[in-house]
Amino acid sequence: MLFIASDAHDRDPTYLEGLRLLNGNSLFSPQGQQWIKSRTGSTISSNIVDKYRLPYLCPTRPPLANDNYKILKLPDIKIVEELAARFCSSAQSLVFPLLSLHRFMTTTLPLAYSEGAESKLHTISAKACAYGVLLMSDIFGLDTGDDMADIGCWCQRYALEIEGSIPLILREMKIDGLESLMMLMIFKYFMGDLESASFLVSVTSRFLFQLGAHIFPSPPDHYDKRNEAHHIRDLFWVCYCIDKDLSHRTGQPPTINDDHCDLTLPPNYVQMQSSNILSSGPCSSRNSSTVPLYPWDIRLSVMKSKIYNDLHSISASRLSETETLRKIRHLDKELEAWRVTLPPDHRPTLSFLEQTPVDAQTNTQAIMLRLSYHHCIILIHQARCRIFQSDQPIDNLIDDGHRINFQILVDASRSILIYLEKALPVLAHECFWVIIFYPMIAISTIFSVALLDNRSDPENERLKLLQGFTRLIRQIPIKRLTVAEISHLEFIEELVEEMGRLVLVTH
Repeated sequence: MLFIASDAHDRDPTYLEGLRLLNGNSLFSPQGQQWIKSRTGSTISSNIVDKYRLPYLCPTRPPLANDNYKILKLPDIKIVEELAARFCSSAQSLVFPLLSLHRFMTTTLPLAYSEGAESKLHTISAKACAYGVLLMSDIFGLDTGDDMADIGCWCQRYALEIEGSIPLILREMKIDGLESLMMLMIFKYFMGDLESASFLVSVTSRFLFQLGAHIFPSPPDHYDKRNEAHHIRDLFWVCYCIDKDLSHRTGQPPTINDDHCDLTLPPNYVQMQSSNILSSGPCSSRNSSTVPLYPWDIRLSVMKSKIYNDLHSISASRLSETETLRKIRHLDKELEAWRVTLPPDHRPTLSFLEQTPVDAQTNTQAIMLRLSYHHCIILIHQARCRIFQSDQPIDNLIDDGHRINFQILVDASRSILIYLEKALPVLAHECFWVIIFYPMIAISTIFSVALLDNRSDPENERLKLLQGFTRLIRQIPIKRLTVAEISHLEFIEELVEEMGRLVLVTH
């Protein structure tokens, strides 16, 4: 049973919308189902497709009904001060430098907690920023202690409070309002609510353009977080990195156009990236001049942008196979040039095997870099498979070059699965909805290759990778297990089992 395209709008989109077959069709789209049928004589079972359309698979969590009547108030100011200080000294703040602690303590908090704050100018933005700090403290597990026990329970209300304040935040156009929207965006991203995160990227990017954050600060002084221009530039880079990542997770175009931005890296970024990633934990030597890591690596995010524009945009779909191959080779070289700049201890290997060791000192940032690197390999080489449409005789199109390409795709996918399983013990628990995307991309890629070229896999290696997936997926750490996570895990287990069935019946 196929579902019509409009059905996708009946549920809140998740990363599942970004899962693509190798020819570019969405896995669950009518075109994707038709392609699967052309290769197997069958489609993904209607039971699984029906479950895909159910709203409970969306990880967003509505507020508790019995909380709606309560008047929301900020906690005691000392609690917010403590949480802000914890966040700004945490490993997470190196990756997400969303707050200038000096500015927050001296400007934002006094305004948010001032007498008669409701009637004062710019207080809405200040209060929203304080709520944003509470969101970050919950997502990253910083809200420990009895005095902070209620914060996790109230997080959805804090998020709703910021959402309800967006019209006034945009009218006030203050930096603390921008900070609040950025923190809400990261909250939604980690909750797996990619639709809301995408909308917030659009809003915050316009905000950042208005503040001139897309232009390199002048003069190019040494980095200083207390410098307002540097802080705003930090917010731009976080927004940029999330935007480029979301475009591949959702299959939708990015919001930020690189041609209209100065993408000059922060001073000494490459050197600081290499040293900070080796010690991305709470560190007494960190100060306002410590250059952040930012999500993944700015250079890798720029690569993601090029990959989307050069290979997965509407204009790229019109390229000839020769032009596509030329762009693939160029992007391969650029990705390799980035890879070799990383410290050897955290440099992704071209492929990851069972016997490849994992550094005991690795951290979540390094894990994300490796997973994203292999994902980029898949994105680049996936583009060569667009010619395999269901209305064409596919077998006659597959030559040795395509089989080499298939092997590159399978190797990158296998590397994701093997590495993730080995790295799970040190993976941060808040990353479930961020991490789950990578093994699912790997599995859908292996599935596609198996349907395209099952003859070159006499040992059924691809089928074995699919069958071993359930063991991995249940090991991914989850900070707070809810119905959404449980339902989602059950769904993808059923989906992968169904993929295995379809591989077995491939023509």
